[in-house]
Amino acid sequence: MDTVHQYKIDNCAVVIIAAGESKRLGSPKQLLLLDKDSMLNRLIKMVQKAVDFPIYLVLGANAEKIKAQLPNVSLNIVENTEWQEGMGSSIRLGVQAVASSANKHDGVLILVCDQPYLSESSIKDLIALQAIKNTAIAASFYANIAGTPALFHQSVFSDLLALKGDQGAKRIIQERDQELAKLQFEKGVLDIDTPEDYQQLLKEASKQ
Repeated sequence: MDTVHQYKIDNCAVVIIAAGESKRLGSPKQLLLLDKDSMLNRLIKMVQKAVDFPIYLVLGANAEKIKAQLPNVSLNIVENTEWQEGMGSSIRLGVQAVASSANKHDGVLILVCDQPYLSESSIKDLIALQAIKNTAIAASFYANIAGTPALFHQSVFSDLLALKGDQGAKRIIQERDQELAKLQFEKGVLDIDTPEDYQQLLKEASKQ
């Protein structure tokens, strides 16, 4: 195989993981308001501005409630009835939907909906980095770990499809460190798990 083109991604899809129960928060984090929009809708619109890729949205807990508030845009909804198994099951189902699509996708960009400091430019930068470095994975780097958003070449699909339980993609990213390009995203470490996290976020947003 020509190593120069080994990890070239020509036809990418986006998988947004939004299936969790938000137990510690006490209400669906997907629907928390930020900048007058829900966190999930804000992310969907951001992705659509950044890239022209089909979006696969994995829903689980509170699926009906979330579906009722989605923006009127083209989305492939993937329902994870086993969302209680954990993050691994949602990634697995999302990647399965992408891999079995007739569109022959050769890459997948995985995002979660509770990274409020994600921007259009960081999504574009991640895709550009993978294209330049020609690596199997390009991932965001914060708090000394590489995690989401992360872009995976189809050569990694089989690993993603084997995820179980609460294993996210971080383990796969760590195991393939030699095939990884990292994009600095310091604020990627900030996510919303508790009411205190959300209040802190609103406080920060009001200062800007």
